[in-house]
Amino acid sequence: MKAYFIQIFLIVFSVVLGLFLSEQIQQNNAKKESMQLLELIKSEVQENLQMMEQVVPYHQWIYNYLDSVRQEEAFVAGFMEDKSYFAEQLFTKGSFLYRLPAQDAWDIAKSHPRIAYVPYDKLLILSKIYNQQELTFVPMFELFDLYKASDINAPDKAQQNLESLLDRIKEIVGREELLMYYFEEAKEILALDPETE
Repeated sequence: MKAYFIQIFLIVFSVVLGLFLSEQIQQNNAKKESMQLLELIKSEVQENLQMMEQVVPYHQWIYNYLDSVRQEEAFVAGFMEDKSYFAEQLFTKGSFLYRLPAQDAWDIAKSHPRIAYVPYDKLLILSKIYNQQELTFVPMFELFDLYKASDINAPDKAQQNLESLLDRIKEIVGREELLMYYFEEAKEILALDPETE
């Protein structure tokens, strides 16, 4: 009888041990996959940060320049004569933004079940960054739509439209400042490569 209980105990123990080890292996695999996801996202965030470090000062320069010349008669007259004058004067160093920040890795990770294993503080800062990236460029599309209007430089609307363009650029610059603040937080939380600093 004693041997019978020992056999039952050994069987139960081996089943429980097997289940425990299987669960541990699955959790380790899940954590490993979540860290791989996180590395892909960190790489994407790093690239976005490097791009933003280049364009943010340029956008600030554009805003400051437009703010300083928007009332000058020569600038307003050049704009009324040909709306491309606006772009020629402001975008002397290149286009306003050559591409939008990427978010492919983040989009993939959000739908992946292993994202649940990424620590909360990392998910929180990533969520802030990617949400702010989207919000930052809403006024940019409004800026482009406004600029494409056929009557943007009509004499009776030119000054008002210059003010509207300036407002959109100011909004972009303000939103970029918040985005850069989140990137600064992410440098520590995500342990981003210091080469971007």
